[in-house]
Amino acid sequence: MIKSISFILAILLGISLFWAIKHKAREIECYDRCSFKHGLALTQAHTIYSVDLQDPEQAPLDIRDSVMRGYRLIMNTPHYAPEYVKNQLSCTNCHFLGGDTLGGKNGGIALIGVTTSYPRFSKRDNREISIEERIDNCFQRSMNGVSLPKNSQHMKDIVTYLQWISKEVEHIKDIPWLGLKFLKSEYKGNSQKGEKLYISYCASCHKENGEGGATLTALEGKSIPPLWGPQSFNDGAGMTRLDMLSSFIYWNMPYQDASLPEDEAIDIAAYIIKQKRPQFQRS
Repeated sequence: MIKSISFILAILLGISLFWAIKHKAREIECYDRCSFKHGLALTQAHTIYSVDLQDPEQAPLDIRDSVMRGYRLIMNTPHYAPEYVKNQLSCTNCHFLGGDTLGGKNGGIALIGVTTSYPRFSKRDNREISIEERIDNCFQRSMNGVSLPKNSQHMKDIVTYLQWISKEVEHIKDIPWLGLKFLKSEYKGNSQKGEKLYISYCASCHKENGEGGATLTALEGKSIPPLWGPQSFNDGAGMTRLDMLSSFIYWNMPYQDASLPEDEAIDIAAYIIKQKRPQFQRS
């Protein structure tokens, strides 16, 4: 009887270990999405909409492969699209957790609902553009890369992923969390103050030379992005604008503990913008 019980326990232990290994692998694959999202849900409770954040691994079978490819492209763009990316930035460096958030404090720039807001007018292009053209702009500017063809598999996969995480808000016309909420301050910043603040608050992660942190996994890519230099965004990217970069810093930095006063965020942005970076060349 004791041997039988021991045998059954051994089998159960083996099953448990097998499940734990599989579950752990899935947690690594999905980054820290769940725990971080639960925290975001509390800070984003001001929204009047109830939105279920979508797990790409739970997409329907007929689109799951495409959704997962799109998700990986956004999480580690240089690794999965090296022929189109010429620096070490990934989409998720600005669009935290693959954009599958509602923005706000620590949520980065949300992408939930972005596919429902295009086509839309672009001040930069002075015309209406498609979601594919907006993505291509990011590749050429933020990734300092070359044009991503509209009909390429990469483009189709990214759009499919964005459609999947946006499926809960297709009925909402004006989505309040898209884009950055710009600071209303008229302060233009002091780059000398910004340098001191950068060393105090930012250099421990982004390094004093702005080169960013180490590469982690193939999925996560360079977790701490370069802020200037040859591996960062070029001078045609939106983050070279003081209003955009300072607002991003204010809402999201330090990472998961956004706590800087507006003026200090603007000072740091002024310092970063003054640093050397690649020139934009449209491909």
